[in-house]
Amino acid sequence: MNPQLQSMLQQAIQYTQQGNFSQAKQLFSYILKMQPKNFDALYAMGFIHGVEGNHLEASNYSLRAVKIRPDDLEININCAKSFQEAGKHLISIKYHQKAIFLSPDNHEIWLGYGKSLQGLGRYSEAIAQYDMALSLKPEYAEAWSNKGWAFHELKRYDEALDCYDKALNFKPDFAEGYYNKGVSLNELKCYDEALDCYDKALNFKPDFAEGWINKSQINLLIKNYQAGWENYSWRLRAKDFQLKMAIEGLAIWNGASCKHLLIFSEQGVGDIIFYASMLRVIKNRVESITIAVDARLLPILSRSFPEIVFIDNNAPLDTSLYDAQIPFGSLPAIMNMNPNMDGRSVPYLVDNDPITKTIKNNSCTKKQLKCGVAWKSNNHKLGKDKSILLSELNDIFQVDDYEFINLQYGDTQQEINDLEENCGTKLITVDGIDLFNNIDGLLSIIQSCDFIVTTSNVTAHLAGALGKTTFLLVPYSAGRIWYWHDEVTSSWYPSISLYSQDQKFSWNGAIKDIAARLRKEAFK
Repeated sequence: MNPQLQSMLQQAIQYTQQGNFSQAKQLFSYILKMQPKNFDALYAMGFIHGVEGNHLEASNYSLRAVKIRPDDLEININCAKSFQEAGKHLISIKYHQKAIFLSPDNHEIWLGYGKSLQGLGRYSEAIAQYDMALSLKPEYAEAWSNKGWAFHELKRYDEALDCYDKALNFKPDFAEGYYNKGVSLNELKCYDEALDCYDKALNFKPDFAEGWINKSQINLLIKNYQAGWENYSWRLRAKDFQLKMAIEGLAIWNGASCKHLLIFSEQGVGDIIFYASMLRVIKNRVESITIAVDARLLPILSRSFPEIVFIDNNAPLDTSLYDAQIPFGSLPAIMNMNPNMDGRSVPYLVDNDPITKTIKNNSCTKKQLKCGVAWKSNNHKLGKDKSILLSELNDIFQVDDYEFINLQYGDTQQEINDLEENCGTKLITVDGIDLFNNIDGLLSIIQSCDFIVTTSNVTAHLAGALGKTTFLLVPYSAGRIWYWHDEVTSSWYPSISLYSQDQKFSWNGAIKDIAARLRKEAFK
């Protein structure tokens, strides 16, 4: 390297050590333009991007560096970490394995290897790697905590709690350890103990957003609404939550008098329907409201709340029209939302009556009762815990005097065909209505039914907001949203009866109870 570039490199390294990343990146970029295979510059750029949270860029630089020095331990570790942080766990595993080959007694590498396996859902394999780390460092609190989390994902909660206790014994100020323990206690419905763990985590790490969020959700679940809403805003600071204001620089509404308010969506369709129950209450405080929502909800909400303007959330906004803005999920805290708040009433959605009548008139049979059925959630985090196999509902399908109607969006045709072939049950799909894209059509199908059986998904909210008699299958704990409280009849939707998994996470009892309820309803 010529003296000028060498001097520039030293200056860039100094900037990096001082935390002046902007200046450092400028110099490193110039060096790499002149010498694309400069290992030190590539290594440093990977480090800087990793610190800044730009993990894909970090992995790209680290990958270029490791090709230059494939047997360099530190750059293999950097590659493994950056790909892991970017969610590229398969590639991360490759570099963890290479790092282990280079340094088999490094307990931190074994921990990282386990975390990538865990990221792929390979929990038992992850536990084996954590055990390797612990064999090298028995007091390694992070490994005990991660091992506990792997047991948690396997629903082996007692073993998870034992691991967390070991972690906290070795590291009493370990905020993440208390947080993880709180999550497992929550799944066991030990709410007071879980709240105590979150408080301890927050004592050691006051800005721990996930701790505040979980504390909030437990309080909401146990109907301590005021305390729950006070901390709910922390969801906006969670590391996996990226909120962009609808209008940059526009004031956030604080509940005070406002002429023209813009409400914009930040959560799923089901949550929007849930929060919509208080829109008329908000209307009493604001002269005019415009709400930007998923375009699929526009016909439903515009018909149900004609005094409010609804627009597509992808539509351009005239910023001069609004005095304040607020994300939809922040409204409950301002309004102190609860099931019995003044002005809130159920039902509050209105179906498209001509479409509903057409569906009823085209029904295959006129005499049988009609029961709509949905059984899946596509939520990427909670869906697996909220969903059930269609075939598992067979006890319900064996109830006489019912025609069963498909309400499940997504690719379900094979399941429906298998149900008919293996169980002799025909699940009827209404022609011409796309259950995912045409939510207004789905609402009319629900309205045309006598009863609804569903898991926790958008169908439950639509049915509840229509006041339709609904039998809701909810998880015991994991995947259970806070507003599905531990109760028989929903506080938020009085027409919904809740049927929960048992403590062993089996749906059998709940399904048999719903089947019995349907038989009883058929004889009324």
